Amino acid sequence: MLLRRSVSLCRPSTSRCLATDAQPPRRSRDDFQRPPSRQPEGSERRSKFAAPSRAGPSESSRPRWSKDPAGAHGGDPSAPPRHIRRAIDNALGGHKSSPKSEAPRDSRFRSRHYDPSREKSSTMRLLEPHVLSARLKKLAEDNQLDTAVAMLKNAPLPAQSTPVWNTLIWECMKAKRFKLAYDLFIDMKRRGFSPTTRTFQTMFSGLSRIEVWSAYPQQLKNARTLYDAYQRHIEAVKKHDPTSLELSIDPLPAYITILGNAGQFDEIFVLFYSLEEEGPMAANKFIFTAMFRALSVTNAGLNSARYAKNATDARVLWGQALKASETKGLEIDSFVVTAAAIALSKGQPAEQKLAFQLVREYFGLATSTESPVHGKIPLTAQSLAAALSLCNSSHKPAECIHFFEQVMKRPPASGGSNIVDRAHGEEVLKARLALVAPGSAHLSLETLEWMLQQEIQREDGPKIRPAITTYNLVLLTCWRGADWNSATRTFNLMTGYHCHDFMDGSVAPSPRVDKRPKGRNLFPTAETMSCMFRTALATQNSANMRQCLRIADHFNTKVASFFNEDKKLVSESTKSVKNWAFHMVKLASAVIETVDWVAANGNPQANEMKRWTQLGQEARRLLAKTPETPDPAISDFIPQVEDEKERVQRPRTKYEMAFES
Repeated sequence: MLLRRSVSLCRPSTSRCLATDAQPPRRSRDDFQRPPSRQPEGSERRSKFAAPSRAGPSESSRPRWSKDPAGAHGGDPSAPPRHIRRAIDNALGGHKSSPKSEAPRDSRFRSRHYDPSREKSSTMRLLEPHVLSARLKKLAEDNQLDTAVAMLKNAPLPAQSTPVWNTLIWECMKAKRFKLAYDLFIDMKRRGFSPTTRTFQTMFSGLSRIEVWSAYPQQLKNARTLYDAYQRHIEAVKKHDPTSLELSIDPLPAYITILGNAGQFDEIFVLFYSLEEEGPMAANKFIFTAMFRALSVTNAGLNSARYAKNATDARVLWGQALKASETKGLEIDSFVVTAAAIALSKGQPAEQKLAFQLVREYFGLATSTESPVHGKIPLTAQSLAAALSLCNSSHKPAECIHFFEQVMKRPPASGGSNIVDRAHGEEVLKARLALVAPGSAHLSLETLEWMLQQEIQREDGPKIRPAITTYNLVLLTCWRGADWNSATRTFNLMTGYHCHDFMDGSVAPSPRVDKRPKGRNLFPTAETMSCMFRTALATQNSANMRQCLRIADHFNTKVASFFNEDKKLVSESTKSVKNWAFHMVKLASAVIETVDWVAANGNPQANEMKRWTQLGQEARRLLAKTPETPDPAISDFIPQVEDEKERVQRPRTKYEMAFES
């Protein structure tokens, strides 16, 4: 009853209430019956932060419940306490004095003054799959592959997906962690992520990087297991959605490469004949290219009979490609023709003849006995390399030079001199070496100088820059032709040293060296110096032998010793070790022979002969430790011109042909 009476008494002055938090003291009934003071009409409510009036109300006119008796805060001393004003506002339907309280209160929050719309949105975001993939790539680039695997396995489940697992699997393949990649594939399936066609393509592409499968027998089993899983995946997709994009044969070219490197050629044709005739699962140009490349592998330890069998299979496969081109519209591009020509070049004359027909029909490279034609496909660098290699493999070096001359006359649009690189130049040098024609050494030197000029003029100069093997091929030709002048010029282009400073009568205490950009001056190897000594011996000229001995003594004493057995090889492969040992033995024997010749017929000076004798003693010590000459076992032999009846089953290496008498 007291509350109702207070509401009726205080309602006219609610707009002049004071904002005080203290509880009022106990009051009598007469205090509540005191009539409130009224504001003049037209006056506005004063804010609680307004400045106080100078002429405040008198002390006797203020009620005793007022907490601001002096009017210091600018409030109305006659206003009732806050708890009464709140009761009045609730009875009237809400507090009207504050604009903040006009919005309805949210019952979810404890405070009536909290406004959730003014709160800032949270900056924390969930980990997304693409962000996780980027982090895994970064760790893999920093050689922290194990840390990346732990991150993926402990990542939130919404951030994991099949593409994320594919990313880490591919990083493991690039690092040659093949077992770890297969374990991730198994773990991915255990966690509920189904492999896609791209997953199988990633696995096969990574395993196709293995070239010597004899060291990875378990991975070959895993590859076959993956192929079976891929077939089950394709069957399941056909059953649920025959029009799905998952129906693709993109993983199969890499699997064919695996079988080819492993020497499993029968499985390749089983796979080929199991493909569909039409539709997305039919053989395309990528399948044919992979099969031709698999039939032309040379690193599977094959014999001559297997090479001939593969060339015959390649001939049958080419017939299948032509049939598919006529009936199903199969596109035959430069990659298909190039791979087919390489596979056919390793067979019998019938297969090699077909390869020459393909080169002429598609690339327009005609032999010297054929009329030139316009090719169906522009000539590329890979196609030119296949054509030049075909000529050398079929023991037709003259045709190799003829092809190269045709290319030099072509415009750049159809494949001219702009596509020639170092590998092409070396094939031409091999052909000139095999011809053994008068002036071959000088022509080889001209080819070398042309390559050096192209390196300076072209934007892709490093592609045609001669390497040590290029210079050694020219020196081999000089030895065959007994051309000492071309040999010294080649040595100058290779090392930058002026050979004139080592001649009789003009020996310089410090020979001149041309300053060239980094990588242009090459240090002579044992094979280089062996060719130089053999060329000097072939001329039967004592002056040339003395000049060669001065060159060898300068490099052996002032630059680096040739007969240092503790020399660290660049490559630790067995092939490189055998090759280095072979040329060291040949160099040692050539040095001994040259020193003995000069001592008997050369009339050398005493001080020079003393140094040369010491050089010969070092060579003899090396030969005493290695009495037998090792076989370098180099596959890139230099072909020889010989009769078809005298051709042996195993092709001779360039060292067997070069050092035989």
